[in-house]
This record gives sequence, C-alpha cells and structure tokens, in this order.
Amino acid sequence: MNNDLNLSAQRLSSGALHTVPDGRGTLLLCLAGTLWLTQQGDLRDIVLEPGDEALIEHEGLSIVSALSDACFLLLRGPRLAPRP
Repeated sequence: MNNDLNLSAQRLSSGALHTVPDGRGTLLLCLAGTLWLTQQGDLRDIVLEPGDEALIEHEGLSIVSALSDACFLLLRGPRLAPRP
C-alpha cells in the first residue's frame, strides 16, 4: 500500500479546462479563483469558490473549467465500486 500524500496544486488560467477521466471518488478542492465542475451523467453544474470542495461521483469524463484564474487540488481516494 502506498501511503504517500502528494498535494501538488494545479493552476488554470481563466477559460482553461482540466479533464478528469474516470475520476469517481476524487475530491476537487478549490484553493483560489472560481471553478466550474461538470460530470458525465450528472445534470448539475457545480461552481466552487476558494475553500469549497466537490466529490466527483460519476464514472466517465469530468471537466474542471476556470471561470477566473484558479488553483485547485485533486485528491484521489480509493476507487469506489461502480453504481448499479
């Protein structure tokens, strides 16, 4: 088991995108700026401000969009079993 904790923040310029393929179980934490999270199979659009977090709950592609210059963490936990 790998117990290393890697907290490498990622930066996005306003209007830029970051894709998260098959990210179910990944926690998105907004550190600065404003982010917009969309998930395949989910009709919700989630907007995050600094200090906000959102759990990616669906398999498939998720897209993190920067509504302003932003900084965020993606914390990947153990893979969850697929939803029935």
